[in-house]
Amino acid sequence: MKYIRSLCLSLLLTLSLPVFSSDIETVTESIDQIIYDSLPEGTDIALMVYDLTDDTVLYAYREKVMCRPASVQKVITSVAALTSLGKDYRFRTMLRTQGSIGRDSILNGDLYLVGGLDPALNENELRSMVSDLKKAGVKGINGTLYADISIMDTTYWASGWCWDDAPASFQPYISALMVHQGFVGVEVKPTTKGNAPEVKVYPSNTYIKVVNNAKTQDKSLGPLTITRDWMNNDNTIVVSGNCTRRQSTDLSVVGSADFTFALFRQYLDDAGISYGNYGLGTCPVMARDISEVSHGLPEIMKEALKESNNLFAEAMFLQTGRLQQPKGIAFKDAAKYFQNYISRKFGLFTSSYNIVDGCGLSMYDMFSPQFMVDMLTLIYRDSELYPILYKCLPISGVDGTLKTRLNDKTTLNKVHAKTGSVTGSCTLAGYIHTADGRDLAFCIMNEGAVKMAPSRVVQDKICKALCELGL
Repeated sequence: MKYIRSLCLSLLLTLSLPVFSSDIETVTESIDQIIYDSLPEGTDIALMVYDLTDDTVLYAYREKVMCRPASVQKVITSVAALTSLGKDYRFRTMLRTQGSIGRDSILNGDLYLVGGLDPALNENELRSMVSDLKKAGVKGINGTLYADISIMDTTYWASGWCWDDAPASFQPYISALMVHQGFVGVEVKPTTKGNAPEVKVYPSNTYIKVVNNAKTQDKSLGPLTITRDWMNNDNTIVVSGNCTRRQSTDLSVVGSADFTFALFRQYLDDAGISYGNYGLGTCPVMARDISEVSHGLPEIMKEALKESNNLFAEAMFLQTGRLQQPKGIAFKDAAKYFQNYISRKFGLFTSSYNIVDGCGLSMYDMFSPQFMVDMLTLIYRDSELYPILYKCLPISGVDGTLKTRLNDKTTLNKVHAKTGSVTGSCTLAGYIHTADGRDLAFCIMNEGAVKMAPSRVVQDKICKALCELGL
C-alpha cells in the first residue's frame, strides 16, 4: 500500500507541477519519503503547499479532497470576520435606559443589560458596569430590569456538535450575553479524613447549586468525580468519590444568559442598588448608554487562534452572519450567510467547502486543502489585514498550540499556523518562512487519525523540510 501511495505521489508531482530548482525538487522528494515512511497505518493525508513568493504550487497531493478541518476552521472564520466586520470592530455589552434619575437617586424607567455576543466578558467587567451605575447616582430602579439577548435566537449549539460533550467547557451553551466564557471553574480540596472536602465555584455565585457527596481519604468511595447533571440539562454540580488531593475542572453552564443576568443582579445587591421586576426584553433604539464594556476583533481573534478557543471563534462567526440578519441570528442562518459571503467576497464556491460553525467542532464541516490554501493566499495579498491574522496565529516553538512543537533551530519562529484535532482528523494550516526567504501557504489534513501524536509527527517533519528549503 505504501509503495502504491508513493508511486501515485511521484506521478502526481510529475504531471501537475512545473519544473523547479534542484532545491525544490529535493524538498518534494523529501515530503514523498516522509509520507511513505511515517504516515500511520490506516490513515491517509491530503495536503497542498503554495509558494507565495513565486506565486506557484510547490506541492500537492489529494488537494481537492474534502476533509474535516477541525480547529483550522478558525482560520477561515477569522479571515471572514476581518474582511466583513473590519479590523476596528468591537464586541460590546451595554447598560442602557430611557429613564431619568430623580433627586432621590432613583432611576425612573427600565434598565437594560444588552448582550452583544462578547465572548470575553468577565465578572469584573460586570461589576464595573454596576459601579458605573452607582457613579451615575443610581441607588434604586423604579422600573423593570431587563436582559436583552435579542441579537441571537435560542439555538445554543451548531448542527453536528456532539451531545455528550455537553458538560465540557470547550462546548459552551452560547448566547448573546455570557460571562466567564459560559463556564464555571470548580475546585475541590481535601479537609480532614472522613469529612466532606471543600468545594469552591468560580466565579462565586448563588445561581449554581452544588451537591457534595465526596469524602476525604475514603478509598471505599472510588475515584473523585466532578461533573454537572448534564443528562438532565441541569446546572447542579455533583461531587462524589474519594478526595485525596486538590482537583479542579471547568464545566459549561446551561443557560449562559440566565447565569450572567443572575450574576449581574447579585452584583446590584452587593452594591446596595434596589430593583423590582426583572426579565427578558428588547432595548428601545433611542435608549442612552450608562455603561459599556467592549473587546476588539484582533483580541478576540488572537484567543480563538492561539489558544483554539471555540467560543471566541463562534462569536466571530455569528457576528459575521448578523451582517445579513441583524436580529435573532441562528447558527443555521449564520452558516448560510457565511458561505454566501465567502462565495461573493473571494469567488470560492461551495463545491469546495461546507461550513456550519465557526470553530470546527461540527462533524459536518468539510473543506479541501486547496480551499484553505486559496483563503490563505487571498488574505496574504491584503497588506492591511494579513499582518493582523499572521500575528494572531500560533508560532512554532513560541506560543499557543505550537509552543512545544517545531522548536529546533531551523523551525523555531518559522511556522505561523493553526492546529486542529478531533477524533478522525488531525490538521495544520498556515504560513512558513523558508531558509531561502520564501513565504509559503500550506494545509495538511490527516484523515483517520484516532491518536493525534503520530499524525503530528508527519506534519512536523513536512514543515521542517519546508523550513529548510534553501539550506
